[in-house]
Amino acid sequence: MNTGKTRQPLKAAALVAGALALSGLVGACSANDGANSDAIVVWDYYGSSSPVKPALDLFEESHPDVTIDYQEYDYDTFQNKLAVAVSSGAAPDLATIDMVWTPVYAAQGVLSDISEISQGELNGEPIESQYSKGALEAMEYDGRTIVLPYDFDAYALYYRKDILEQKGLDVPTTHEELLNVVEEMSEDTDGDGKVDKYAFQLRPDTFEFSQFLFQEGGSLVTEDGTKSAFASPEGVDALEYMGRLMDAGSVYWGPDEGDSGGLAGIADERIGMFLNGPYMMGILKDGVPEQSGKWAVADAPFSKEPGSYLGGTGLVIPTGAKNPAGGWELAQFLLQPAQQELVYTKAGAAPATLEALELPALTQADPFFDGQVPFPVFEKALESAQPFPYVAGWSDIDQAITDGVVETLVQGTPPEVSLRKAAATADEALQK
Repeated sequence: MNTGKTRQPLKAAALVAGALALSGLVGACSANDGANSDAIVVWDYYGSSSPVKPALDLFEESHPDVTIDYQEYDYDTFQNKLAVAVSSGAAPDLATIDMVWTPVYAAQGVLSDISEISQGELNGEPIESQYSKGALEAMEYDGRTIVLPYDFDAYALYYRKDILEQKGLDVPTTHEELLNVVEEMSEDTDGDGKVDKYAFQLRPDTFEFSQFLFQEGGSLVTEDGTKSAFASPEGVDALEYMGRLMDAGSVYWGPDEGDSGGLAGIADERIGMFLNGPYMMGILKDGVPEQSGKWAVADAPFSKEPGSYLGGTGLVIPTGAKNPAGGWELAQFLLQPAQQELVYTKAGAAPATLEALELPALTQADPFFDGQVPFPVFEKALESAQPFPYVAGWSDIDQAITDGVVETLVQGTPPEVSLRKAAATADEALQK
């Protein structure tokens, strides 16, 4: 992303400070000859394709006196384990978290204030110069910086370029155009009245509903976070539009499908178009290599204004960390361009820092996407993306919205009825 600013070399004072901090943590880690009890403890939920582990291996190679205790957990185990560890005095020094967990963690006091240890700088430069506006908003809770985005998730439109070209269809840019393209692109090949080829994947969850809600100019909660706001005219329009997409020729991709990304439907060509984040690029390349050259990405079509939910992975220093200085040094290392590049090359995801998005690996033509350079599309989506609200009852609100969307799309309940019901549950959660 071209921010219009020239990035300056790291300030000498910051480099000296970093060196002093590192020498301090080296001493701490060497006190017991590298004993594990003095190690910098890192917890990671990323999984087998994690870019965190190889980056930390590089750190240990260049800092042989520093020991890192790297612990990997599966997604579901990690979500509950971190809060328990903090409450029991066994918090790690650095952890990766799904950004959608941030509201609950923040409200529980699980995440420490990074601004105290960072003094507003990351690797010697102001933090605000290194992230998009949406990412900066996602870092803050109650005036504190509690998380640093490591990778990001913002939605764009994936589509089978070859099929659109065969059918003489243009890439849709508005909601109405999307309806028309979905209707023309999808096929009922066996004549049973159900679309079974090249459909639009419609997911009944808060991620997809919020995309359409934001594009209608709506919000999930009020500005002060005390009441829900999605059962509004904009919310009704968003859910009504999802119903119209179903009628136009979408495939309903609910939890019963198992694979939330839709890879099974993409592989057998039931799905020819969908909204999702940059991590799906890696999933497509690994999962359907035979479809190389057939896909492309474009700006998500919108109604009134561009908009997307903003998610991804964040780096946090949990409350009660025994070595927050060590955790901070590792966080800074992971957010340097060379390590941020691993987010893409190792995991197929999108690094979160602006400088990393300009790296050669992310700005080259991609053969899988027929020579397109896809990352700028997601970078543009990042500009208008919004994080989910940081409120204590978010998990209940998320479930209520999902239930309301399902009720309308599956049972045919009018959108205003299902959203009012979901809003009542959400309002109760906001009072907790």
